[in-house]
Amino acid sequence: MKDHPRFTHGRALGMAALAVILTAGCATPFKAPPDLRHVRLQRVDSPVVRIDKIWLERKDGPLALRGYVIRRLSALDTTDTHLDVTLYDASGRVLRTSQEGFTPRQIVRLHRLPAYASYRVVLDPLPPGVDRIEVRAHEGLHHGTSGETAR
Repeated sequence: MKDHPRFTHGRALGMAALAVILTAGCATPFKAPPDLRHVRLQRVDSPVVRIDKIWLERKDGPLALRGYVIRRLSALDTTDTHLDVTLYDASGRVLRTSQEGFTPRQIVRLHRLPAYASYRVVLDPLPPGVDRIEVRAHEGLHHGTSGETAR
């Protein structure tokens, strides 16, 4: 007995969906390099943006911290927002901190898609003893600082 073409097409789509689901965990960009799997990544949102999908990667070059920033629905302007990236050791001591931006600076919503931007922060040379990396979204200027504060 021959299957109806509609059932054959549905079966093929089902098999393709199953293959995608089974292999989705195999090739994810969110796995840290083996020597840095112990490093905890922490994100702190602001009233304007939410930090999303933060990860470490080393692809054909230096170690980088990457991720996405999503504009909150209630926010109108993101140009005054930046990211404070702080590296801590196991005792909570600050090893390095820097102010970073994201691209695009003004996050606009396109139709029904979420309004997001991306960031990439080169971390090499990484200070010895890094246990935790915090990415904190912040609006406005820091009092008494400009740019990188500690190295």
